[in-house]
Amino acid sequence: MMESKQTYFVDISSGDILQDPNQNASPSFRIFATPTEVNELKMLFNDNYDDDMSTMRRAQVPFRQYHNSPEDNQYDQSMKDIYSMIYKLGDEEARRHIIEIGVLGHTSDSHLREDIENLK
Repeated sequence: MMESKQTYFVDISSGDILQDPNQNASPSFRIFATPTEVNELKMLFNDNYDDDMSTMRRAQVPFRQYHNSPEDNQYDQSMKDIYSMIYKLGDEEARRHIIEIGVLGHTSDSHLREDIENLK
């Protein structure tokens, strides 16, 4: 039996995935997902939380720099995994925003500044 997709709202800062955002919620993205896909996204947020805690512990060691930190690299990758899944499940506005911020390496000429565009 195939699961049907439903509309959910994802708050990237809190990790909340809601079917009906209340007035206090500020969802970042709208996605269309099956319950299984929502569970996968929740697991990605849980992994990201664990990675975030690792970076906090690493930050307590003053001689370890960010650019030499596997914990920070893992956190960055878990954020990319979250954005990748939201890109896959998201509506057109979600995809466009993710492309514009460049978190997945996509590029969009639509965000070029006018003065740079005029140099062409």
